[in-house]
Amino acid sequence: MGRDTFMLLFVLGSAALAFWVAICRPRLAPASFRSGGIHLLAALVVGSILGPVLHAMPGLPSALSLFVALFGVGLPAITYMLLVGMWLVQLAAGHVSAPRG
Repeated sequence: MGRDTFMLLFVLGSAALAFWVAICRPRLAPASFRSGGIHLLAALVVGSILGPVLHAMPGLPSALSLFVALFGVGLPAITYMLLVGMWLVQLAAGHVSAPRG
C-alpha cells in the first residue's frame, strides 16, 4: 500500500469515527454557535500545531514512534477537526428556518 492510499484511508477512517461520534453521542455537540465557534477555534489551533507536534515525536524514524504519532496524535486530532465541522453543519441545519409561502 502506498503512502497516498494509506493517508486517504486514514482520513476516511477519521471521518467515520467523527460521524459515529456525531450520530451516537449527540449530547457532546455544542448547543449554540458561540460554543461551536469555540470548538472551531480549538480545531484550528489543533490543526496548526499538528504538523510540528508530529515532527517533534522522539525517535520518529522507528516504526513504533511512527505508529504512536499517527494513531496517538494524528488520528484523534483529525477526527476532532472533522467532528467540529459536522457539529457546525448540524448547528446551521438546525437554525435554518423553513421557507414561508
